[in-house]
Amino acid sequence: MTEASSVFYPLTLIILLGIIVLFAMKYAASIYRSRLDAKRVTASDETLAALRQEVSALTARLNAVEKLLREVE
Repeated sequence: MTEASSVFYPLTLIILLGIIVLFAMKYAASIYRSRLDAKRVTASDETLAALRQEVSALTARLNAVEKLLREVE
């Protein structure tokens, strides 16, 4: 084995491992981002459901007030 070939193999392995680590990190970041997006969607859906319930409760109260005002006239 010559001196050039003894440097070539470890250098090649380091470069290949770097490329593999780079793509693994990219894949992990993609998974992490998709999980965060799923949590945000779930939180948004829960918030919308709560707002819809609040609006329906307010509508019912407003209808009761309107009915009471009509009876007073």
